[in-house]
Amino acid sequence: MKWPCKIAAALVLVGLSCVGWADEAPYTFVVKGVIRAMPGDGRADNEILVKHEEIPEYRDSSGKIVGMMAMTMPFYLAPSASLKGISAGDAVELVVQQTLEPKHTERVVSITKAK
Repeated sequence: MKWPCKIAAALVLVGLSCVGWADEAPYTFVVKGVIRAMPGDGRADNEILVKHEEIPEYRDSSGKIVGMMAMTMPFYLAPSASLKGISAGDAVELVVQQTLEPKHTERVVSITKAK
């Protein structure tokens, strides 16, 4: 690669990192809990209510690991997550991806019945 191309490539990467497009991959952790409510019943089409155990790997918006205590809260499903075979009352394991940029979000990327 000639030097003008290298400089252009470096500038593109710097620009992308400034707008959050070249950030680290999302943080991923497993959440164990019980489904309390499925989509519908006043919830969004991609929202489930889960009573979950403590999440020690949870990060705040700065990326610092702060953990999250056990509680009941909504989780939003990524398009890749399927609720096939899952019902309210089921014990489950959720694989959750957490992103910090450009907006702090968590999405369930897969869900299975707990063993």
